[in-house]
Amino acid sequence: MNFPALFTPGRIGPLEIPNRVVKSPQSTATSNPDGTVSRRTVEHYRRLGEGGIGLVMMEYSYVDDDASKAIHNQLGNSSREHVAGLGWAADEVRSTGAKVGLQIAHGGRQKFLGTAPIKSATESSWADVEGQYGVVPTPMTIDEIDGVVRSFGEAAARAWSARFDLVEVHAGHGYLITNFLSPHTNWREDEYGGSFENRARLLLRIVDEIRASVPADFPLSIRLSVTDYEADGIPIDETVELCRQLEAHGVDVLHCSGGHHAGMEWEVSPWYQVRAPHRWGWEEVKKAVSIPVIASGSLVTPEIADDIVASGSADFVSLGRAMLADPDWARKAREGRVLEIVPCIRCNDGCLHRGLNRGRSVGCSVNPQVAEEGRFPVPPTARPKRVAVVGGGPAGLKSAAVLHDRGHAVTLFEPAELGGLLVHASGSTVKQDLAGLVRHLSNEIARRDIEVIGERADANALVKRGFDTVVIATGAPIRRPDFPIDPMAVVVHSADVRADRPYTGTAVVIGGGLQGCEAALRLSEMAGLEVILLESELQLLTGDEVFTDVERLPVFLEGAGVDVRTDVRVVGVDRAGVHIVRGSERDVLPADAVVLALGRAHPDSGLTDDLRAAGVDVHVVGSAVKPGRVFDAIHSAFFTARTV
Repeated sequence: MNFPALFTPGRIGPLEIPNRVVKSPQSTATSNPDGTVSRRTVEHYRRLGEGGIGLVMMEYSYVDDDASKAIHNQLGNSSREHVAGLGWAADEVRSTGAKVGLQIAHGGRQKFLGTAPIKSATESSWADVEGQYGVVPTPMTIDEIDGVVRSFGEAAARAWSARFDLVEVHAGHGYLITNFLSPHTNWREDEYGGSFENRARLLLRIVDEIRASVPADFPLSIRLSVTDYEADGIPIDETVELCRQLEAHGVDVLHCSGGHHAGMEWEVSPWYQVRAPHRWGWEEVKKAVSIPVIASGSLVTPEIADDIVASGSADFVSLGRAMLADPDWARKAREGRVLEIVPCIRCNDGCLHRGLNRGRSVGCSVNPQVAEEGRFPVPPTARPKRVAVVGGGPAGLKSAAVLHDRGHAVTLFEPAELGGLLVHASGSTVKQDLAGLVRHLSNEIARRDIEVIGERADANALVKRGFDTVVIATGAPIRRPDFPIDPMAVVVHSADVRADRPYTGTAVVIGGGLQGCEAALRLSEMAGLEVILLESELQLLTGDEVFTDVERLPVFLEGAGVDVRTDVRVVGVDRAGVHIVRGSERDVLPADAVVLALGRAHPDSGLTDDLRAAGVDVHVVGSAVKPGRVFDAIHSAFFTARTV
């Protein structure tokens, strides 16, 4: 399967694009503190171009030095001093055969830095920003609005001077222009507030200013949210009318996404959100305009992306996190090597939670080399060894593949199905991204000359086989309950909850961390099953969980009909059900199945100690070091294996 719809040329205004695949603009925080392009920035975008993408859209760049900069180490386009570096980046990307665009933006109320001044349509504040330093947005004056309009025009002219192939205005996702477009954040009473015509005035003025500032054949894209998904926000009929007017004002392409940062489950859709959530919206836009439409938002797989173009749903597809996971996504899809694509698991862990949110550059759970392109090669070893990898979970599978690529003879020991604790994802709609990762990692073993032995390895057997090195990837044991369990009760671990082993009646999940929440969500997909989730704390997800899970997963559990009960202590499980205590009250919850989701205990070092005592070179990766998430498994495996 080579996805012909994706890999036919397309056109945006006078610009011909080699194929229909667009790299969605995403902040990398790799620029210098003054916004100038760094070598890391250039190498990141050149690497994306080398992956076969038709159009690489570089991240949002701030347009003035007043209040438009939103995030640390953001790309700048506020003065002539930025043009030389932008031109360097544009030339490097274009040298790969890809076209390259630049997004220009004003942060508005979503100034993640949290520092004054924050300028917006009104004083409507986003709690996450205000919570940093207590700074609330200042409503923009007419003079300031006029200045921002000029700044966008000047920034577009600088993009043209730097020889980008097109420029894009960010008018979505809760940034300044959306602050004006949405009634949710705009309650002005002047000519920029109230009616749709007034709220659209700023964007239309910016478009006119850009058209007057650049040559007529320089394509202009508008990135917008089909809606912000707020009850009092942007309705789709206004978006459709806005797009008609944008076309009339000379816009060449509409880049359609959705949501804003206060509703991250729509803007950066996590694993439990449906794929392509904004399809309904961009299809309404496409029916109303004659210019091309770019579809964006959790498209992740070539099958989804190709269907969107082939069906006429949109003219181009835009992928962001999927290209961080694998910059060769487009090339592999074109060559039919789908299982070789490293899939985005939409965890928001590496890119946001441990990346931008912590003041770092962008990262990726499944791609340790993102934003560090070329710095961590996997060189051939000068001393090939016989290496055993013990454990076939994500850390073991990744280790085995990297060790093989270095030139070692690798044997993998796994007594069960490859994938470790992740095999539960198979068949579950909410875990389809993780199931894709298991298929990919397993395929990476299958397509290499790696011997897989379906047995549990002990120290004596490994020593007798004469391995030079052993990599321990056995994970961490399941935490034992501190309450009695009748052996006659139907009790399973959360990792054993699978779509192909359905339950009926009532299932009680004990533990409201990520393990319990996602198990409850998987159980809710089973027909005719009532799901009760118990947590001893006052709220769910109290550990070091990814912020999108903490903020929105409880809402999805409620929507799925899961009965969530917090501040509940379990004191026993027997054939009558789950015995609980809440305050001074005791109760028994009848259960046809009880699911334990108590987390994992500290890993056992016995195998490691025995091997080292026998003089074997041993390396420990993944949760065998410390219980963690996919990020920890893949990163520790990669960085360990490349040095063995």
